[in-house]
Amino acid sequence: MKYIEKFSFFKPTGIDLDEVYSENKEFKKGYEINFATASFGQGIEVTPIQLIKAYSAIANEGKMARPFVVKQIVDKNQVLETNPIISEEPVVSAKTANQLVAMLVSVVENGYSKSAGIPGYYVAGKTGTAQISFAALGMDKRGYSDKTWQSFVGFAPAFDPQFLILVKLNNPKANTAEYSAAPIFRELAKSILDYYQIPSDHE
Repeated sequence: MKYIEKFSFFKPTGIDLDEVYSENKEFKKGYEINFATASFGQGIEVTPIQLIKAYSAIANEGKMARPFVVKQIVDKNQVLETNPIISEEPVVSAKTANQLVAMLVSVVENGYSKSAGIPGYYVAGKTGTAQISFAALGMDKRGYSDKTWQSFVGFAPAFDPQFLILVKLNNPKANTAEYSAAPIFRELAKSILDYYQIPSDHE
């Protein structure tokens, strides 16, 4: 519970937009079943922007960034730049964050996220596949349907991150995110790397 709170999953992200989020009141009751189901992505509500903010802490050596939409505010001849605010208090230590980065790289290099890999670059990321509850489908019924949300969130280059992308799909035809969201991430990331001419970081 401590780290779920530290990664800001129970509060708004501070993005410069109207924001809807869940306080996860049921999850906070602390039942063991809640922690068990949360370990594989169910029983806890997280918005895409909350997940992006959490991953920013891993990418920034433990320091979390506040997401923003507006890059610049221009008033006549005066330009006011809006940059992401990096929290001063680390969510985790730099050592822990770097260990997590290495684990996420291994997922792409050796695990079920190989379809997100890009030749010449280390990519850090993770797939997610979760059943959609009947309640989320507007049905007055407990439990989960056979429909799924599938996602991939990652950043590159892994050891000097320049961008972070989250791809989320609502009940795609593919069975898992390995075959749906991860390939979309790869194409988006490759386009960004090429457009900004970001140097490769390994052979």
